[in-house]
Formats: sequence, C-alpha cells, structure tokens
Amino acid sequence: MAFASPQAQHIHNTACEMAALANCHCHCRGAGHQKDLIVRAAGCASTADLSALAQNLETVLGGFHTNFRDVKTRTRSGRNVLSAKDAATIGHQVGRGATWFETVVVDEVMHSMFLQVANDSLVTTAAQRRERELFVERVTSGAISVVGSAVTVMTIAESHVWCSIVTEYISGLTPLAPGSKLPTLFDAICYPRLTAARRPGSLPLVRAAGLAHLAGAARAFPALSPATQLGLLRLVAAATCPDVWHHPAVARFCLQPVVAGGSWPPPHASKIVTPTEVGQLERRWARKRHW
Repeated sequence: MAFASPQAQHIHNTACEMAALANCHCHCRGAGHQKDLIVRAAGCASTADLSALAQNLETVLGGFHTNFRDVKTRTRSGRNVLSAKDAATIGHQVGRGATWFETVVVDEVMHSMFLQVANDSLVTTAAQRRERELFVERVTSGAISVVGSAVTVMTIAESHVWCSIVTEYISGLTPLAPGSKLPTLFDAICYPRLTAARRPGSLPLVRAAGLAHLAGAARAFPALSPATQLGLLRLVAAATCPDVWHHPAVARFCLQPVVAGGSWPPPHASKIVTPTEVGQLERRWARKRHW
C-alpha cells in the first residue's frame, strides 16, 4: 500500500483513496476516503492478504491497547496521547481523560470492523469475493461523481457529507429497538460532550442523489445478501468518515451494532471495547441530544 500525503487537495485525488492518515479532508467530501483499505477488506482472499491489511491498518488506525491506561501501544495519528503519568491516574469522564477514552473506543472498533469484514471474506468463495469487491467499488467510485466536486471553501464538516448519506441509508435497513427513534439529523458533527454541532452545508445539494446511488448499487448486486450488503456499507460509512469521534450517527448505526453483534470481537482485534464502553459514548452524546 502506498501511503500518501494527507494534505487536502482542491479536487478528489488518489492520495485520498490511499490515505495514510485516517482524518483526510479531501474535496470528494469523504466519498473516496480509504477506498483502498475498504476494497482490500471486502475481497480479502488469503491469510497473506489479511496480514498485509492488518499491518497497514495498524499504521493508519493504531494498534489494540491492553487497557484504557495503555499509552505504549501505537495510537491513531493525530490523537492526543496521554503521558504515562496522566494515563495511570486520570479519570475518563471529563476533559483529556474523556477524550482519550472516547477516541480509543471509536478507533479500535473501526479497526476491528475492517478485520471482521476481511475475515468474512476469507470464508467465502472466489466468486462471492469478487461480488463484494465490485459492490464496494460501485458504491465508492460512483459516490465520488455524485457527491464530490471542486469547491473553493473547505471545512471539516464538509468531509462528512458522504458518511452522513450512507448512515442515513443504513438507518432504514434495520428495525429500530423498541422505544427508540431515528435522529433528527444524520449530519450533526460533534464529539460526545459537545453541545453545539456543526453541519456540512453542501449536504442538501447531493443527499437525494447519494441515497438513490446507494439504492441502485444494492439492486445491482442481488447475489449479495442484505446482511452482507449491510456489513459492507457499515464499513464504508465508518471508514470514509474523517473521524467517527465527531459523528454520532455513524457511531450509532455503524459501530454500535457491530459491537453488539454475536461475533464481536473478531479474531486478533479489540479486547477492551465492549457494548458497555460504546454505551458510555451513547449516553454522552444523548445528553447533548445528538444520538
């Protein structure tokens, strides 16, 4: 995998698709972000493929910590890593300790999701793997033309356009739990303890076309079961999101169901994140009315 510069460009470029940093802010509005890793996970064909993917994922997303006070394990680039002294004593409810806890949770879940999709691919047939690859290719490549454009003003919120669209589409694929309801917004951008959220201003211009594109991709691959398509789309939404720590809808509809699933955690993945930890993020976002 060729790791490229994380600098934002004024048009979509292959550096975004091969992003060496998880928080790329390319002008494709997230549609092509980390496409290389997503396709490789979807079509993983051998243990050698899995090993190579795992090495690249650790470079991009960090490793798997032994506990929430472990600051020696590699952490996703751009994160604020605590000092060993602070890590040993700091609480995880407010301030820097809360930020550390929350970011470790979302990064380890996303890393694990890649491995879970790759492991699922290993046990399928060659024909099924090809369908999985083509589905992801169609979803991501088509999305670049649907939602990507050259723009003159760049904000971090604009990089969340595509993951907001995919998450809204996913929300309609599974029934809600009793007593729960859909969020008012799928594009609220804020970390779990923040009251005011930002929103990508360009989303209304491309939302309908993006949702139609996803529905068309689903119809074009009837050989893939709804459950398989859902799993791949959850990875697409999470991986193309510049930072799930800032995107509660992605955490709710893509990360949380995976952690709550019966196959969590996948082999050689996170051992410290359980539904309890994700539930803490849910409560923090919910208190600010962003869940």
